[in-house]
Amino acid sequence: MTNSAYKAREFRSNSVVGFSEIGHEQGQVENLHLVSLSKHGKLNEALEFFQEMDKAGVSISPYSYQCLFEACRELRSLSHGRLLHDRMRTKCENPSVTLQNSVLQINASIETGILNMYVKCGWLVGAKLVFDQMAVKLNFGKQVHASVAKLGMESEVSLGTPLGYFYIKCSSFEGYRGNIGGQVHADVIKRSLVGSQFGKSALYLKCGCLDDAREVFESMDNPDIVSWTAFISGHAYYGNASEALRLFEKMVSCGMKPNSVTFIAVLTACSHAGLVAEGKHYLDTMLRIYKVAPTIDHYDCMIDIYSRAGQLDEALKFMKDMPCEPDAMSWKCFLSGCWTHKNLELGEIAGEELRRLDPEDTAGYVLPFNLYTQAGKWEEAAEMMKLMNERMLKKELSCSWIREKGKIHRFIVGDKHHPQTHEIYEKLKEFDDFMEGDVFQCSMTERREQLLDHSERLAIAFGLISANGNARAPIKVFKNLRACPDCHEFAKHVSLVTGHEIVIRRRFHHFKEGKYSCND
Repeated sequence: MTNSAYKAREFRSNSVVGFSEIGHEQGQVENLHLVSLSKHGKLNEALEFFQEMDKAGVSISPYSYQCLFEACRELRSLSHGRLLHDRMRTKCENPSVTLQNSVLQINASIETGILNMYVKCGWLVGAKLVFDQMAVKLNFGKQVHASVAKLGMESEVSLGTPLGYFYIKCSSFEGYRGNIGGQVHADVIKRSLVGSQFGKSALYLKCGCLDDAREVFESMDNPDIVSWTAFISGHAYYGNASEALRLFEKMVSCGMKPNSVTFIAVLTACSHAGLVAEGKHYLDTMLRIYKVAPTIDHYDCMIDIYSRAGQLDEALKFMKDMPCEPDAMSWKCFLSGCWTHKNLELGEIAGEELRRLDPEDTAGYVLPFNLYTQAGKWEEAAEMMKLMNERMLKKELSCSWIREKGKIHRFIVGDKHHPQTHEIYEKLKEFDDFMEGDVFQCSMTERREQLLDHSERLAIAFGLISANGNARAPIKVFKNLRACPDCHEFAKHVSLVTGHEIVIRRRFHHFKEGKYSCND
C-alpha cells in the first residue's frame, strides 16, 4: 500500500504500475489516496492527484467525488468545486453497482454534497439549479424534520415541499446578508413554504440581521413560543445576553410558557456573558416553576457557564453531582474552559475523559497539546500529536472570510494568495507595538510571527483596508473554528485603536472600543 504515499506528479510513472503489481482492482488504491488527501484538507494536492488520475484513465469513484466536494465546502473553494462539478457532468461516470437502490443512494449523496457546497460557498443560484435537477428529493423530508426538530418547529415547516429544505440550508449560510436575506424571505412567504411567523424571523436571525428580525417580530399580532424562542436564540447567539434575558422575562410576563429549547437559548446567553448566578437561577427554576425537566443539554450549558467564567472547580463538582453521567460535550466544555484559563491539571483529566467518550473529536488532542506547549511540556505535547497520527485524525483547517462589495474573500492560516497580500501584511505591521507590548504576553518570537498569519487577522486587516478610513463601518469576519485567545486580544486592541466595531462569527463575538461582548 506504498502507493498512497506517491505524490501526484509521480502518478503516471509509478502509481499505476505499482498498483498492477499488487493485484488490486484497478483504481482502488488511487481512490483511497484521493479520499485521504480530501479528508485531511489537502485540497490542492487532491485536485492535482485527481487530474493525474483522469489523464491516466483511472476511474474516479463516487465516494471520491463526495469527499472532494466536502473538502471544497469546508474550505469555501467555489472555483474548485465548480470545476469538479463540470468534470463530473462531462464524464457522467456511474458506479458499477448491481442493485439499483445502491446506485440511487450514492448519486443522491453526491448531489446533496454539491448542493451543500454551493450553499456554503454562497453561490445560491448554482445551489438552486442543482436542487431543481436532483433526481431524488424524497430523502430530504427526514433531513428537514431533523433540522427543524432542534428548534421545536416541526409544525411550522411544510415537509411535503422539498424546496423548503433548500431555504433552510440558505438560512444557515454564514455569508449572506441584507438584500439576499430579504430576497430569500420574500420568496419563502410567496411560495408558502414556511409558516408565516417562522418565516418572518428565523431567516434574518440566522444571518445576524437583528434589526430586520426585530422589525418583523414586532409586527406579529400574537407571536407563539416558536417565534419567541427564535428571537431569544438570535440575541443569545449574537452575544446580546442582556436583551435575550429581557425578552425571556417579557415572554413569561405575556403568559407564554417556555419550553426546553427556550431554556437552552437562555442558558447560552448566560454562558456567553459570564452570568453564573443568573444561569444557576434559570436552571433551578426550570422544573420547579415552569415544569420543564432539564436534560443533558441543559446541564452541559451550565458546565459551559462555569468553565467560561473560570470556576473550574465548581464545574467539576457540578458534573459529579448532576443526575446523569457527563457526556462528551460535558467534558469538551470543561476542557475548553481549562484551556482558556490555562489549567493543565484539570485539562489533563478532561482530555482523557473526552478521548474515552469520543476518540475521534480532535479537541481531545489539540487542546491538551496547547496546554502542554504553553507549560513547556514538549514530550507530553508530542504524545498528543502521536495519538492523533496513529488514529488518522487531523485538525480542521482554520478558515476565515469576509464579504466586500458582494464578493467573498477567503483566508487560511499563512495565506499569501490574495491579490492584496502585500497591503494586508503591511497593515498587520502597524500593530507591531501591540505584539511586542505588555498587553500581549508571548515569550517566543516564533510564536508571535505565527500569530500574524492567523486567518482571522488577515481578514481583519483586509477589512481595515477596504473600509478606507471609515471608522463607522463595522468589520464582520466569518470563521469556521473558534478564534484563539490571542486573536481575541488582538481584535479588542484593533477595535480600540481604529474605532471600528469588529464582529467575528462562529458564534458572534463583538469587539468595540477595546471591549469584548462576552465580558472576557
